[in-house]
Amino acid sequence: MTGVANGANTGTKVELRTSYLALIAGLLAYYHPDDEFLLEAGVMTRDQLIAEFQQFVALAEATKTSNLAWRTDVQAERAGEQEVAPKRAGLKAILTGRFGKSGTTMTKFGFEPAKPGVKTPLVKTTAAVKARATRAARSTKGSVQRQEVTGNVTGVVVTPVTTGTPEPPVTAPVTTGTPGPQVAAPLAPAPKPATSS
Repeated sequence: MTGVANGANTGTKVELRTSYLALIAGLLAYYHPDDEFLLEAGVMTRDQLIAEFQQFVALAEATKTSNLAWRTDVQAERAGEQEVAPKRAGLKAILTGRFGKSGTTMTKFGFEPAKPGVKTPLVKTTAAVKARATRAARSTKGSVQRQEVTGNVTGVVVTPVTTGTPEPPVTAPVTTGTPGPQVAAPLAPAPKPATSS
């Protein structure tokens, strides 16, 4: 495994590990075991340096292995959470029905009790103004206001109930525009009941 040395310790962990492996390979190829290097930390032989570099590479490999295990554990945790979350939510609904959504007993089961909503006077006033504006815009009427609405019904066929020969139905006139006063069409007189002599 070879690569360019990464002295600034930037880039990926793979690149950093690769750079130390390349350094070890270069030292083994070009220097003898007892060759010495004068460093800021002191004089060290080739084999001493290689031993420390190999120790770092081993630590990096352990981190890689533990990271892969951690990722596997995270995936297992997510799958487990998807399995139990609906059951927890269902149990919360049952407990809420028994103790109330604002009941402090919910904390004993790990649920936060619902906080009652507090509306300021400004919020209440604004809501009332908006409700009146919506009612006016939609021409919404209450039960008492609907009773005040009166008028004539037009376009209705009236069929009188008579005995004897049926008369043809009388049709009320259909008007367009603003309805004015209307006079009901006279109905045919009902036949007089027969009297016995």
